[in-house]
Amino acid sequence: MAAFLAVSRTSVWKSIQALQSDGYVIEGSPRLGYRLLIIPDHLYPAEITGNLHTKRIAINREMIHHYHQVESTNTTLKNLADKDAPEGTIVVAEEQIGGRGRQGRFWLSPPGKGIWLSLLLRPPLPPQDTPVFTLLAAAAVAKSLKIILPELAVGIKWPNDLLINKRKVCGILTELKAEAEFLHYLVIGIGINVNFREKDFTPELRKIATSLYLENGRKNVSRQRLTSVLLNELDKSYTELLSDGPRSIIGQWKKDNITLGKKVVVKTVREAFEGKAVDLNEDGSLIVEGKNGIRKHFHAGEVTLVPMNGG
Repeated sequence: MAAFLAVSRTSVWKSIQALQSDGYVIEGSPRLGYRLLIIPDHLYPAEITGNLHTKRIAINREMIHHYHQVESTNTTLKNLADKDAPEGTIVVAEEQIGGRGRQGRFWLSPPGKGIWLSLLLRPPLPPQDTPVFTLLAAAAVAKSLKIILPELAVGIKWPNDLLINKRKVCGILTELKAEAEFLHYLVIGIGINVNFREKDFTPELRKIATSLYLENGRKNVSRQRLTSVLLNELDKSYTELLSDGPRSIIGQWKKDNITLGKKVVVKTVREAFEGKAVDLNEDGSLIVEGKNGIRKHFHAGEVTLVPMNGG
């Protein structure tokens, strides 16, 4: 091996040690060499890029920033964006100690149990056209989960909560930096509960959250494969949005939504409005028809699905 790589045997030995410290199980035999036995399910760039076919997102390893622990992948990526990181840069972490959901809620992000990933985009669009990116991310995650686990029924609750059996498996947090009509950048944070066991959730979260492991007959799901599939789907959707506009993204979102046609309560900072979710506008806003026939458009808010029979 040393002769093939044109390095010293000491260099080979140090590299093997480094890989072992990262979780790779490598067997060494005198005069025979080394044998790779186990690849850890860590989200290292080298393990992700091999299955990527992207044109804009993570097109090389340098655009994938991997951390064992961060406060928040969104915060880390925004710092990189402020230092002119290129579009398509991603931050992925094994653990977040200050993960955030919408409305400042804490997002449980233990090490090695999920995909904690943020994506940097710099679309040539005004800030008011960015809400559709939340729908884009939700639709891409839903499609990725169906590719990996086609037997699972994944649904999207407006705008970006992904549910399996009425429990949340993924959340998305979109943040942007803009001024007036100019968008500096957009950061999309995605958190997927992959291999959580019941004990990993707090008693309160067990009532409303789930994981792919729990819904997959208690079988582990490869985080590496899911991450690669997700990045490919995000890349396809982003390319389609830039070329064809938001209509196709809205269509993709509608295929997996569990909101339209349902009775809902939309809570905003100003009101709680009850009615039937009838459609999405092209800007991604939810159209809800109240009992009096008046339709309201909601660009943000917390949606609760209400049984049609009131029970």
